[in-house]
Amino acid sequence: MNKMTKGALATGVGVALLLGGGGTLAVWNTAAEANAGTMANGDLKMEAGAGTWTNAAGTVVNLATYRAVPGDTLTFRQPVTVELDGDLMVANLTVTDKLASTASYLSVGEAALTDAANKPVIKELTKDSDGAYTAAVTVKFLETTGGTVGTKATNDLGKIGFKLEQVAPSK
Repeated sequence: MNKMTKGALATGVGVALLLGGGGTLAVWNTAAEANAGTMANGDLKMEAGAGTWTNAAGTVVNLATYRAVPGDTLTFRQPVTVELDGDLMVANLTVTDKLASTASYLSVGEAALTDAANKPVIKELTKDSDGAYTAAVTVKFLETTGGTVGTKATNDLGKIGFKLEQVAPSK
């Protein structure tokens, strides 16, 4: 072996020993705080007032004394005030209990929302939607109910309510 080859081999072995644990290799680094600021959280609120039930004729009814028959439609209306605080906040109103455990002869509709001018609100609520509305839901005693349900049968509609729930914004 000539001197150049021996020198190159010796240099390669020395570097391998330094990198492989025979010595140390210094790596430098540094860090600094970003000072990115403070984030404020949004909020979603809904307050509800006292609600009323009306029949298909628009007459206010007392559920404790009203006797529903097949084909009746009752509507529950309740004033609600909503506050959505968040730059990209989007929310929808839904019915909280669809009477899943109740008799099959009842049908509960979807939640409806109207503004102060009694115009339907069909869009998603956003941070610009703060204000007073009326939430409504209908309960229908199905006409197709066969046989007799019973004159003393009762249905607990007290579990119906409304929920304002954040959703992903539509594109």
